Amino acid sequence: MASHTITWSEYISHPWLEMEPCRIGDTTAGLGTPARYLLLAHDGVPILRVDAFLNSNECFAFSDATVWHDHLVIGWGERAYLLDLDSRDIVWHELGSYFGHFYANRDYLLVASDERIQRIAPDGSLLWQSDVLGIDGVVVDAVDGNMIHGTGEWDPPGEWQPFQIRLDSGQAD
Repeated sequence: MASHTITWSEYISHPWLEMEPCRIGDTTAGLGTPARYLLLAHDGVPILRVDAFLNSNECFAFSDATVWHDHLVIGWGERAYLLDLDSRDIVWHELGSYFGHFYANRDYLLVASDERIQRIAPDGSLLWQSDVLGIDGVVVDAVDGNMIHGTGEWDPPGEWQPFQIRLDSGQAD
């Protein structure tokens, strides 16, 4: 079975330097050195380099990446990016606050920020965005049938409150 390896790095060397990169983040300030490089290999063979740029106005708490369907999905800053592995087209979604975590399976991709959850369709479109579930972190504990169970932090540090929302709509049940 083929496998992908995803690596975040502050520096790159051959063969990554010779690759034409895809770019995410704030590229309006020019194309200097990115804050981080995201490197994707397939069975040990380098296939994709992503240059990730910082926006000084965004909060960065976490970053993550995973391969889901035919996309490299990247959580960076206050956005979730879906990079089509065939066309290299990039779709991105504003999270409104810093990226937290991905929760993915064959049928869904949930993107948690520090305040909400978004559900992304396999084609990269946004299906729904929840109401505010916390103010400094949202964690999905389980998906049970059509229900998402989790906790949101309301009074940092440590004041976590449980929530339950519907997988099909993001609405509280």
